Amino acid sequence: MNTTPPNINFIPTWAARSLTRPLIYVGLSLGILVLDLITGPFLLFPILFVLPVSLSAWFYSVRWAYALAVLLPFGRFLIAVFVDKPAPFTYMVANALIRVAVLGFMAFLVDRTARQTKALQERLAGLVTVCAWSRTVEYEGEWISFEQYLKRRFNLARSHSIAPAETKKPF
Repeated sequence: MNTTPPNINFIPTWAARSLTRPLIYVGLSLGILVLDLITGPFLLFPILFVLPVSLSAWFYSVRWAYALAVLLPFGRFLIAVFVDKPAPFTYMVANALIRVAVLGFMAFLVDRTARQTKALQERLAGLVTVCAWSRTVEYEGEWISFEQYLKRRFNLARSHSIAPAETKKPF
């Protein structure tokens, strides 16, 4: 389970936090299946299965995404068999298996992208911005000396010495 989802700037923090709850995906999935059931065989909504599967893979857990990738097409298959009955049984099975494969692959890709995004954000957070002229460091929106930066960020005391190459330079 991804406890800290990758940051997405266009989604408010409260919404991103609520997307880490599995009930959101269960409710969304059931809503899509009910909508599919109500509209009958002429308006099909399996394309919307992408929403709970991809959101679950990104914000919650790839295991949930895989489970939804299997359960949603199975639910659509049950609707097709017991309610719609528009096609031969083998076509309905083939349709369900194709949906499971596509949704499962999509869940894999979304999870992989989420993990890579999180790793990149962690790498970028480790970068230090240093002024080329004054050699001050930007830390939490403030420009401070390198020594202050070491003290604030890492709680390190500093000591001074002279590098061997500098001792050979004439003054």
